Amino acid sequence: MVLNMSKKNIQYIFIKYGDEFTKEYNLSKEQWKVFNAIRNCGTKNLGYHVCTCSECGEEYYGYNSCRNRHCPMCQKYAKEKWIQKESSYLLDSKYFHIVTTVPYELNETFLLNKKICFDILFKATSEAILELSLDPKWLGAKVGITSILHTWGQTMEFHPHIHSIVTGGGLKNNKWISCDKDYLIEVQVLGSLFKNKFLYYLKHEFNNLKLTNNINNLESFNKFLEPLYEKTWITYIEPPKGKPENVIEYVGRYSFRVAIANERIKKVENGFVTFEYKDYKDNSKIKEMTISAIEFIRRFLLHVLPEKFTKIKHYGILTNRNKKDKIKLCRLLISKILTNEFINKVSRVLHQFKCKKCGSSKFYYEYHYDIYQPPN
Repeated sequence: MVLNMSKKNIQYIFIKYGDEFTKEYNLSKEQWKVFNAIRNCGTKNLGYHVCTCSECGEEYYGYNSCRNRHCPMCQKYAKEKWIQKESSYLLDSKYFHIVTTVPYELNETFLLNKKICFDILFKATSEAILELSLDPKWLGAKVGITSILHTWGQTMEFHPHIHSIVTGGGLKNNKWISCDKDYLIEVQVLGSLFKNKFLYYLKHEFNNLKLTNNINNLESFNKFLEPLYEKTWITYIEPPKGKPENVIEYVGRYSFRVAIANERIKKVENGFVTFEYKDYKDNSKIKEMTISAIEFIRRFLLHVLPEKFTKIKHYGILTNRNKKDKIKLCRLLISKILTNEFINKVSRVLHQFKCKKCGSSKFYYEYHYDIYQPPN
C-alpha cells in the first residue's frame, strides 16, 4: 500500500513540478483531467480496494488506480485485455505495417483542431489503403485494417501519424485473394493519394476550423496549403515480419503507449529531466536529452486526446459490423485456422495475480472511495 515514489517516473515529475507548471501554462479541460489523474493514481486520494480470495477468504488491500488512458501506470492491463480480444480475429496471413504522417507545417492546425484533424487523418489513411488495395493493379480485394493514432516523436514533440496494420490479402466476391509479394502497395502511390485526400477533406472543413491570426479567410487558407501539394509526405510500408500472432502483440504495444515510458526517464534533479530517445536521423542511435521539468510536462500534455476520442479504429473486413462473420469466412477460404495456443498464452498473462495463501486466481473486488484506514 506504499506508493512507489521513485524519482524517475512521470508521476513524480507531475507531483513535484506540477504546481509550478500550472502557474505558467493554461490547461484545457481534458489536460486537467489527465494532469490530476496521473498525480493521484495509486494514492490514497483515489480511495482503495479490497481483493478477497474466493477460495480461502484471504484479503489484499491496494490503492485505486486512475485508469486514465494517458497514464503510463494504467496501460499494461488494458493492453493485455485488448490483445486477448483482438487475437480472436487473427488470420493466417501476412500483415503489413503502414505509417502515414503529415508535414510539420500542419502541426499548429492540428493542435487547434485536434478532433477534426485526427478524424481526417484516419479517414484519408483508411480510404487511400482500401482504394488502392481494391485496384487489381495491386491486390484487387478488400483488406482488413487496424489503425492506431500516435501524436508524438521520440522527444515528445508533436508529430501526428497513424500506424496501420493491414492484412496481406483480402476478400473479393467471397474469395480470398492473397498478396504474394513483399509489398502491398507502392509507397509513393499511397503517399500521393493519402496527401490529396487529406488536403481535400481539410479544405472542406474550413468553416469549422480554428485558425491562426494570419489565416483569416479561405483565400489565405488555400495559399497556406498550396506548398503542401508539392511536398513529399512521409509514408512508410514495412514488409511482413514473423508469425501472424506476433502482429497482435506488436499492435498492442503501439496501441497502449503514452508519449514516453517511465523506463526511458534516466534522471530527475534540480528542475531538469533527462530521458533516452532513439535518433532515427543517426542510424537509430540511443541518445539522451535533458529538458526542464516544466517543458517535460508541457510536451507530455500536448498529446492528450479529445474526450471520448477513439484512437484505435478498424476498416475493411475488420469493420465492427459483421466482423465475426467476415473473419469466419476468411478462415474457411484460407483453410487454416489458428490454434488457441496464443490466446491461452495471453489469458495466462491476464491472471498472473494469485492468492499467496492458496494459489487461487479468483477474487471478489470491493471498491472504496474514502481515505484508506489500515485493518487492525
